[in-house]
This record gives sequence, structure tokens and C-alpha cells, in this order.
Amino acid sequence: MVKKKRLEFGLKLKNLMIIIHGENTTNSRQKLVEVINDQKNKNQEIIRLEAKQLTEASLEEALGANDLFGTSKTIIIEELHSLPVSKKKKNLIDLISKPQIHNIVLWEKRSLTKTMLGKIANDSNKSSFTDFEFKISKTLFTWLDSLGKTGDNQKKLQLLHSAIETDGEFFCFLMLIRQIRMLIEIKSGGIAKGAPFMTAKLNQQASNFKLKQLLGFYKELLEIDIKQKTSASLIDTVAMLDLLSLKL
Repeated sequence: MVKKKRLEFGLKLKNLMIIIHGENTTNSRQKLVEVINDQKNKNQEIIRLEAKQLTEASLEEALGANDLFGTSKTIIIEELHSLPVSKKKKNLIDLISKPQIHNIVLWEKRSLTKTMLGKIANDSNKSSFTDFEFKISKTLFTWLDSLGKTGDNQKKLQLLHSAIETDGEFFCFLMLIRQIRMLIEIKSGGIAKGAPFMTAKLNQQASNFKLKQLLGFYKELLEIDIKQKTSASLIDTVAMLDLLSLKL
């Protein structure tokens, strides 16, 4: 059986390859929006693809598509590296690693390792490859760990503001909701998941609260979230985080 080859007549195989990754998904999403807007301003057509629904054939079609007017395209692929290990995943990554006629932007909700990045940033596209990693700062975790401890409230606020500067106020708010949810699970008899040192810290932190307290805080957080989304709040997110941090 003869394999079909995609032939490019007179097309320059020189594309942008941008990877946006990291656990701070709020900031990485903002970066993705910036990149999309920048490409639109350059008259690029934006094609968005979800890795879960991709096949090798559909990806090849998107990468090779070129209309009569030679419209340049930027192809956005989300969560390719979150797919389970499989031949399909390997083949999809191999496809985008080759020189292409269109720009490719990958958005990942996790940080990619050097090995993962190296499989994409090869000798054929290194000059056009850029990656933006958005990590969660250590300060944010230190602030979350400080909740429930009696002591220096000023220090607690300093940690919060430092985390806001690095990670963004909205992401800090989301992480606070997550932290309270995990503490409620522990106080309700659940078992914390994660590395031993993390579960030990969570169990210790949970001992500083009563379940009723945590449920009250969680309800308050959800109410604040609704007000923020409906623009019904009278104070901004930073001020609310200050107040919540002092309460906790």
C-alpha cells in the first residue's frame, strides 16, 4: 500500500510554535487570549481544536488546509498532553512537531517537562518556538498554609499581597476555595489525597477549624464568587481576600 504524502507547492514551511502551560490556569488563559488577539490583529484566521476530539486525519487536514486566497491560520490545540499515553497521542505530537504552513498554539493545564518540550522544539522549528510557563508561586502555598494559625495577621496579609502580585487575585481566590473544600473533606471524615508531606500539612491545618466554621467560610466564598460574576459586589476581590484572610 502506497502512503499518501502531503505536497506543499511553493509554500514556506515556517510557522510559529507557541506553548502556554502551567498550573496557574487563570494567568495562562489570559496569555492565550493575548496571543489570539495578537494573531487576529495580524489577519490570522483562528482555528480551535480540542485534543480529546482530535484524530490524526482531522489534525492533518487542519494543518494542511489552505484556501484559494492563501489565508494564514493560527491553530489552537488545548490539552494535548493531558491525553492518556497512547500511540494516537504520540502521533499527534509528532505531527505538530514537523514544519507547518500555519502557526500552532498549544494550551496545557499542567507544566510540561523539558523532555516534553524537547519533543516539540526540535531542530526544524527551534527558531520559531516559544513557551510560556505559568507556575503557582511558593508564596501562594505559604499563604494558604498560614490560614487557621493565630499570630501575625500583618505577615499573613503580606503573604497574600505577594501571592496576588505573582499569581493574580482571581487565581488566589480560586485556590482559597479549593483549600477550604479540601479541609471540609478532611473534617467530614475523608482522606486527603496527595504526597505524604502535603496530606500531613492539611490534616494539621484542619485541626485548627471546626467543620461548622469551614462550611460557613465555604458558603461565604460561593456567595462572593456569584457577586463577582454578576458585578453585584461593592468591594473588589483584593479587599475581600484581605477580609477573608483575617477571618481565617
